[in-house]
Amino acid sequence: MLVVMETIPATLEELRSLIAKTDALTHATAELFDDVVRIDDVEDRRSLERLAHLVSAAADAAADAVAAGDRLAVETIRDGRG
Repeated sequence: MLVVMETIPATLEELRSLIAKTDALTHATAELFDDVVRIDDVEDRRSLERLAHLVSAAADAAADAVAAGDRLAVETIRDGRG
């Protein structure tokens, strides 16, 4: 894919912003999840644990994406492409 060099900084900023939004949404979901969930029986607990693992994994993935986006931006600027 051909990218015009002038658009790289804007694209990196957009990517960083979208990743940060995803990070915020997943962390807010995890916090809300902890505050709202009710457990009535053993099957509820199993379902809750599965869902909790999914929410946690999504939050971890978003945080990793934030870090990768930040590294990409720094490397791009350092290499003179930004």
